[in-house]
Amino acid sequence: MPVSARIPSQSLPTVVAAALLTMSGVAVAQQPDAAARNAARVSVLEARMPLGPKSAKGVGLQAMWRYSVNPASTRALFMSEGAAFLINSNNEVIMLDLETGRRKWTAFGGGGSDLIVDVVHVKEDNKVLVVRSNSILTLSSTTGLPIPLSTTRSSVQPLEWLSDTRGAISGTYYIYGGLAGEVVWQDWRLGFPTNAHRIGRKVQAAPALFEGKTIASSRTGELAAMAADDGLLLWQKMLLGPMAGNPVSADMSDTDTESGLAIVTSILFVASEDQYLRAYNLANGKLRWARLFDQPLKNGPVLAGQRILQQVPGTGLVCMEGLPADSPEGKVVWKAPTVLGQVIGSTDDLLLVWDEGNSTLQTVSEATGSIDATSTASNVSRMAIQDNTLLLLGGQNELVCYRPTLGH
Repeated sequence: MPVSARIPSQSLPTVVAAALLTMSGVAVAQQPDAAARNAARVSVLEARMPLGPKSAKGVGLQAMWRYSVNPASTRALFMSEGAAFLINSNNEVIMLDLETGRRKWTAFGGGGSDLIVDVVHVKEDNKVLVVRSNSILTLSSTTGLPIPLSTTRSSVQPLEWLSDTRGAISGTYYIYGGLAGEVVWQDWRLGFPTNAHRIGRKVQAAPALFEGKTIASSRTGELAAMAADDGLLLWQKMLLGPMAGNPVSADMSDTDTESGLAIVTSILFVASEDQYLRAYNLANGKLRWARLFDQPLKNGPVLAGQRILQQVPGTGLVCMEGLPADSPEGKVVWKAPTVLGQVIGSTDDLLLVWDEGNSTLQTVSEATGSIDATSTASNVSRMAIQDNTLLLLGGQNELVCYRPTLGH
């Protein structure tokens, strides 16, 4: 007959206390192990991602999703209407959902010798336009399968003028820069051009749309404003050098010259390799002010409310008033000689600055230009940004989507 060991009742508190002490000792021992494992995971991610969690947090960003891809085999990266598109070395197009990073499909985008210039998601029509230098391929945004233009026409529409820039969608028109200096209105639904203007030897950058106007510039310095709906030339100016980067436009507080009343005027800001940053009245092309810098400008201006930010070689980042009163040379608010990158976004009252030469992201005070924080990115080979969503391709075969964190 088995004998059961019995514990005296007065010993129970002592046994329980001893057991609790033993358990707490195990927990204390496990805590450093958990912290070490977490630190190890963070260290791995810092090396694997182009901008790891700790580095991203330092500049007010948060990684939203990651997608494994080989940067060496990636020819191009595009963002358009809630989607990201990767072009690989086989000219396959990979469509990713910009919110989740999930792959929707992979489709044939062109032959090995085709140059894919642009990929545009026409969301309301459930179509994707793959723009090659000599044609446009129309795909379904749901399946990636080709969509014929009609019962008698294929999914490929030839381009009468070779495409040399990315384009902009205005209704049924895809407006792009041609190889020989044309700005072309291609009706992407019907598959043929309706208008074209030759503004110089070669279009400098993708045509930009502002308030029903198409703005384009040539390598020879012509700056033209055309109606977005029919291509009618509205005004044209001659710069002393090619436009730098892309122009920007914003409504600025102004004063009517006749009545003296406060009004709002749409202003176009254009940087140029002739060392000038210029502000034009968007409606009529009237020059409002022009600032001459010491070096040719290489990047376009960036809007920050009622101010303009311009990276100037040898000077650093310069902040200017958008539309100062009685100031034909513009008005400088501050200069930041140590900020050498281009402003690519903002988070709260801080500017997000990408310095390609040093592979760093910085946050900079919008009010003073002082540097708030700096983080180093790892092997970034491609970047795309749209509406404060940043895509970085780099690290160890990672495409990562970042967005600003709240309350940075």
